[in-house]
Amino acid sequence: MLRTMIVGAVALAGVLVGASTAVAEPVFNYDVPSGTSVIKKLNATLPLGPGKLSVDLDGASGNFTSTIQLPPAAGSFKIFGIFPTTATVSLQQVGLVTGTLVDGVVTAHANINIQLSDVKAIGFIPLLVGDNCKTKVPASIDLHSAPDFNPLEGGDLLATYTIPEFANCNLATGILNGLIPGPDNQLQLTLKFIIE
Repeated sequence: MLRTMIVGAVALAGVLVGASTAVAEPVFNYDVPSGTSVIKKLNATLPLGPGKLSVDLDGASGNFTSTIQLPPAAGSFKIFGIFPTTATVSLQQVGLVTGTLVDGVVTAHANINIQLSDVKAIGFIPLLVGDNCKTKVPASIDLHSAPDFNPLEGGDLLATYTIPEFANCNLATGILNGLIPGPDNQLQLTLKFIIE
């Protein structure tokens, strides 16, 4: 509780004194115990986490930059709703996540490469996608905090995003591009503030 009060006081001080005065800017660290990404075209849910999020906040403006670390995720879905398929999915941050924290509300933008590996169709037939099978361009993801989000406690970050087409997946490139890319995919990350 004391740590929470100190961090909150530093952020408030940054707002009150203005950007021209030297004030130590707070760094917020969060656990990401869980999350999901719902892939619309596959009608599949990809579990995400656990991971870490670090936010470097400018207390005067409310602007921040952040980095997120998520481990590779094990995806499981059915091609054409019939054939069970598995893949390892890695979300790779491109550049810093940028955003604002205003009146407790978070808006943020992230560019994320989506990489696929260890893809197996019908449960056991490997699709030799190689070591560089990923989206042609990073997915552009705009996140916002859920209504009950509290930056000094945590909560959910949400997004709807488009998955770009994949490249460098060898003979599987066309198959994957027919199955995965498209709009209206959902992302949810649960954050828990770390008191140090």
